[in-house]
Amino acid sequence: MSSTYEEVCTLLSNREFKKAESWLIGHPIKDDKWHFLYSKVLMQKAWFDSAKSHLEKAIALNPSNEGYKKQLASFMARPGRYSDDYYNARRYRRRSGCCCCCCDDDCCHFSCLDLICLDSCCECMGGDLIECI
Repeated sequence: MSSTYEEVCTLLSNREFKKAESWLIGHPIKDDKWHFLYSKVLMQKAWFDSAKSHLEKAIALNPSNEGYKKQLASFMARPGRYSDDYYNARRYRRRSGCCCCCCDDDCCHFSCLDLICLDSCCECMGGDLIECI
């Protein structure tokens, strides 16, 4: 890896994600290493679809790199799904402590959040409660 990419790796290991992102965005060459490192920045931002796309682009540009493939396999096997990251965030939990999809008697009043959660559950099972227009 070139010394310029080593700088980005150092920034990432020091958790200086904004600086790493700024450096990558300003870098004129978008090769496999660039896409790989940018996917790491996007993962930290929880932009998982974009992170996956950049990781796949890195693999497409350098299919012999086993490290990229290993990272993608690790990414795909991470515990939890996109909906978990979204719905289990602290700001979406009820003050009572129960999650948005609970069915306890003390939590059974409906709100917009309940409908969103029900829609998400339906989509996980192949249905759709609320259609996107």
